[in-house]
Amino acid sequence: MQRISELWEKFKNVLVDTFSGGKKNQSSGSVVSVDEVEKKQKELRDQERKRVEEEYKRQHPDQIEEEKLISFEHKTNRLKKRLNIAIITVFGLIVIVFLVLFFV
Repeated sequence: MQRISELWEKFKNVLVDTFSGGKKNQSSGSVVSVDEVEKKQKELRDQERKRVEEEYKRQHPDQIEEEKLISFEHKTNRLKKRLNIAIITVFGLIVIVFLVLFFV
């Protein structure tokens, strides 16, 4: 009879873990969920990345400024091209509307 009650308790624990999303605190402490491990690994990767970025900024401050300027110039030139295309398109459409209205 005791064996049946032990099996029943294990079965209930499995059901509770399954339907509660496995969020029940375990007393052993040696079992860690995959989500917790992935979260911890992500935090460590982020910390290492930030540390390396800060070290790079300290070692190469002039290069960082150059990259910012080059990036800014590239974005500005791209916007200039788009603006020119938009202006030409609007002008072309105005000419087409004028021709249609004048000759029809």
